[in-house]
Amino acid sequence: MGYCFEEAAFEADDFHPATFLEECQSRSPIVQVHHDLENFMQSLENQLVAIIDKDYAEFLQLSVKLKGVNSAVLSLRSPLLHILERVHAVKAAAHTLVHKAEAHVAQLAQLQTHKANLQLSITIAEKFHSVESLLGIASISHAANAEVDVPFISAEQSTLLERAARLVLELGSLLAQGVDVPTISAEEPRLALVERTLRQRLEAELATEIVPDSFYAREHVINTTNVNHLLRAYVLLQEASIAEAMVARLVMQPFLDETMTRGRLDGRHRGSCEGLSGIYAAVLQYVERKLGAVLVLPVCQGGNPSTSVDLLGHSIWTPVVDTMRAKLGEVFTPANPDRFHHNFTTSMSFATSLEQLCATPVAAQRFRTTHVQPFRDSWNLVVYLQLRQNELNQALAVSKSTMRSLDSFVPPTTSDSHSSSFAFPVTTATWQVLVKTWSDGVVLAPLVAASARYSLTVLSQYASYWRDPLEKALALVKSAQGNAKTMSLTEVHHAGLSTCDDVFCLGSDLHRLGLQVKRDLVGMIASKVPREALASDEAATEFARKLVDEPMQALELLERMCWDVAVIVVSEECKKVLPAVRTIKGQYQMTNKPMPTTPSSYVATVTRPLHAFLDKWRDSLGAYAMSADVLSTTMEMYASLASELLKSATELEESLKSRKNQRLMVRRYAR
Repeated sequence: MGYCFEEAAFEADDFHPATFLEECQSRSPIVQVHHDLENFMQSLENQLVAIIDKDYAEFLQLSVKLKGVNSAVLSLRSPLLHILERVHAVKAAAHTLVHKAEAHVAQLAQLQTHKANLQLSITIAEKFHSVESLLGIASISHAANAEVDVPFISAEQSTLLERAARLVLELGSLLAQGVDVPTISAEEPRLALVERTLRQRLEAELATEIVPDSFYAREHVINTTNVNHLLRAYVLLQEASIAEAMVARLVMQPFLDETMTRGRLDGRHRGSCEGLSGIYAAVLQYVERKLGAVLVLPVCQGGNPSTSVDLLGHSIWTPVVDTMRAKLGEVFTPANPDRFHHNFTTSMSFATSLEQLCATPVAAQRFRTTHVQPFRDSWNLVVYLQLRQNELNQALAVSKSTMRSLDSFVPPTTSDSHSSSFAFPVTTATWQVLVKTWSDGVVLAPLVAASARYSLTVLSQYASYWRDPLEKALALVKSAQGNAKTMSLTEVHHAGLSTCDDVFCLGSDLHRLGLQVKRDLVGMIASKVPREALASDEAATEFARKLVDEPMQALELLERMCWDVAVIVVSEECKKVLPAVRTIKGQYQMTNKPMPTTPSSYVATVTRPLHAFLDKWRDSLGAYAMSADVLSTTMEMYASLASELLKSATELEESLKSRKNQRLMVRRYAR
C-alpha cells in the first residue's frame, strides 16, 4: 500500500512535523496527506496489537510452566538460611584459627631468632673464651682473681697466636652478623681488647724471634717455623704492614746504618762511589744469611698483598733505598756520567740479585713491578743522556775542525778488514762515537731507544756534512771533463775536499764505515736490545739491521758519488795518451815501415792510470764495477780516434793509388 510519503521519514533523528507537512503538501493535496496518515497510523496500531497478543500468549504459557515454583523456592529458603549461618560460623572459626596459626608462626620465628641469637651468643662466648684462654686474658667473672699467666714454649706460642688470630677473624665476622642484637653488639669492646692484646703478643713474639738477646747474638738463628706462624697471623688480621715494618726496623735498619756510610762508599777515592758494590754485596750477604730462610716461606711468596707478606720489598728493599737516599744522596747525582753509570748498573744488578731470592714467578713479578720499576724510573736518566751526548757531540765538533793528515793515506786491505783506520778525523770520530754510545760503560738498558735515535742522528749528520761539498765536487769534475785545464776542487769551498785525492779518501772512509756499521754496530745494538721485546738473537739482529738501513743507503749513495768522481778523473788520465794515436800515420808514412805484427805497449800505457788507482783503492771499491765504467768512456774516445786514423789511412792509400795510376798513364803515353 503506497503513501504519499516515505515510512522511514518518521525514524529520522532530525524529523520535524512542520517540515514533513510542507514536503508532503508540495507533492500531494492535504486531504490525501491526511488520509495516508490515518491509514499509516491504523497500520501501526494493528502491528502493535499483534505484538501484544503474541507476547501475552507466551506469558500465559510461561505462567503455566512456572506454576508451583514459588512455593518450592519458599520451601528452600529456610534450609539455605541455615546453611548460610553455618558457613559464616565456619568462616569465623577459620579466621580465628588462622590468626592463632599466624601468631604461633610469629612466635616460632621469634623463638628461632632468639635461638639463633642465643646460639650465636654461645658461639661467640666460646670463641671469646678460647681466644682469651690462648692469650691469657682474665674474663670479667674472674676479674678479682690474679692475672692469668699461661706459660708456653716459643713453638707453641707462635702456633697459638696464629690460632688466636684466626679466632679473632671469626669473631669479627660473627659480631658483624649479630650487629642488631644488643647483647652481641655489647661484646665489641671485648673484641677490641682481644685484638689489642693479640697485636701486643704478636709484636712481642715476632721481636723475640727476629731480634736476638745480646748474650746469644752470635748464635742466634731465626726459627722459620715460628716466624711462619706469626706472619700468617698478621696476614689473617690484614696487618702484614706491621710485620714488614718490624723486620725493617729491627733487622735491616741497624745493619744499614752501620754499613751504609760515606767512608765505605768513597773507598780509596773521595766522591768516587767505588765502594757501592761492596755495600750492596754486604747487604745481600746479610739478607741471605739472616732472612734467606724466611723469604722462601709460602706466606712471603704470594703476589696478592692481602694474602702475603712482602718482606723482600717493604722490609729489605725499601729501607735500603730510603737509607741510601738519606745518607748517600750523591749516588743518584748525574754530575759525573761515568760514576752515574756505575752506580745505576750496580744498583740494578743488586736488584736482580734480590729478585733471585723470590721462589715463585708471581713474587718476582710483584717485586719487579712494585719496587724495582719505580726505583729505576726515579734515576735522572735524562740528564745523564744529555751529558753523554754533549760529550760525544763535542768530540764530533773537534773532529770537524781537524783536517786529515797530509801524509799519503794507505787504505786498509782485505786482510785488515777489522781495522777501523780512516783518512778523515771526522770519520774516525763518528765511528768512535757510535762505538762509545753502545759500549758497556755508556749505554743503559732504559736508554736503548734513545741511544738508537742518537746513533741514527750521528750517521745522518755525518752524511749531511759531506753531501753538499761532494755534490759540488762531482759537478765541478763533470764540468771540467774533456777540457785541457787541470781538475781542481778549490771552488768547493770545503776544508775537507780540496783535491781529488780527498774525494778518494772519503770514498774509502764511507766504504769502511759502512762495513763497520753493518758488521759491528748492528751486533752491538742487537746485544743491547731487551729480550722482553724480541724473543731471539736472530730477531734482535734483524731489528738492528733494519734500524740502520736508511742511513746506510745514504752512505752508499755518497760513496757512489765519490767513485763517480774517480771514474771521471781516472778516465781523463787514461785519455791523455790517446791523442798519440794520430802520430801512427805519420810515423809509418815517413819511415815507410811495414805494419806491426806484435801487440803494442800502447794499450798498457793507456790503462796505466786505472791500474795504479786500483792497486791503491781496490779494497775500498767493494762491488762497484769501476773498471768497466772507466774503460767504457776511455774506449769510446779511443774508438773515435782509431776511426779517424783508419779513415785518414784509407784516404792516404787511395791517394797513393791515384798517383801511381797517374804515373803509369804518363809512362804509357810517353811511349
